[in-house]
Amino acid sequence: MVETQIYISVNRKADIDVIKTILIRNKIESPVYITEFGENFGINFTSSYEEWELDKLISETFPGYEFVTDLNRGRKEIRLEISRYQSELCTTKWGNPIDNPLNQTRYLIKKSLEVPIRFNPEIKVLFGSDEKSYHINIIPGINSSTQEKGFLLLDDFKQKADPETTDFFPDKLYKTQLDAFYRGKDKLESIVATDFMEFLGLKKREKQQCEKIPRKIIREFVNSCNNYDYDSILKDLSPNIEFEIRVNWQQKFVTEGIEDLKKYIRSSHQQICGRHFKIKSPWTFHQKDISISLHTSTPPSETEEVPKNFYRIQLNFRMEEQKINQIIFEI
Repeated sequence: MVETQIYISVNRKADIDVIKTILIRNKIESPVYITEFGENFGINFTSSYEEWELDKLISETFPGYEFVTDLNRGRKEIRLEISRYQSELCTTKWGNPIDNPLNQTRYLIKKSLEVPIRFNPEIKVLFGSDEKSYHINIIPGINSSTQEKGFLLLDDFKQKADPETTDFFPDKLYKTQLDAFYRGKDKLESIVATDFMEFLGLKKREKQQCEKIPRKIIREFVNSCNNYDYDSILKDLSPNIEFEIRVNWQQKFVTEGIEDLKKYIRSSHQQICGRHFKIKSPWTFHQKDISISLHTSTPPSETEEVPKNFYRIQLNFRMEEQKINQIIFEI
């Protein structure tokens, strides 16, 4: 036998007499329990069927309210709720298990006002930190064969278009402006994707142009070190150049100013000249700081390692106004 357990929560005390009258009119053929819980009443009973007529009678009694199963977002007053539950062990009169036993709660809330969805036809799109504006242009339209009225999309998304001079998409007459807006947003995505690829290409070219001079200066510095070309080593250095040697991240040697560095590169213990450095990718740029990796077959004097085929050196530069003002030589 299929039994449905029904529970009604009446959240306004003033409504209890109205609900009792409805239950009596509906001739419930089982005991009906009414329990008071401070600010509300709980009503429960068991029935041999679902008693859907109760929902209709309650809705008619409270005009302006409706039953929903999903409260969606937002806080809403629940005037009444009704739950129905059927055990999975229930069987039909032929002894078969019932399909999809009921487990549902419906809430009596105020009817929602049908407020039309407003939208701004201007769409803002961020390309990194750059903001671009697009427009979904919609105009009224009519199907000349059926005289059906609706809305059309203009074939221009880059600006607020003139409907007198701009072509429209003839494939679809949309029933509402919102339908046309959503379809326009779909079409806009392919345009934005193309613009974004162009944006990335432009940024890449700008980056390459910005890095062009620093790369040239650093390559010339490394080549000058390899060739013992002292004048060329010093020509792109700031007068206040700081030079530092680190071994295993610990500072081992430092100079301050171009005169100190000039003495160092001419000394017998210098480690940056005549070592046949080769620049390896990648170059790392971060604002004013640039890092490169060097390979050399000449071991540094500081190393205690077993001789190797090549040694890796990390060279870090800081540049300002196309001058090197810091070099960190990491072994």
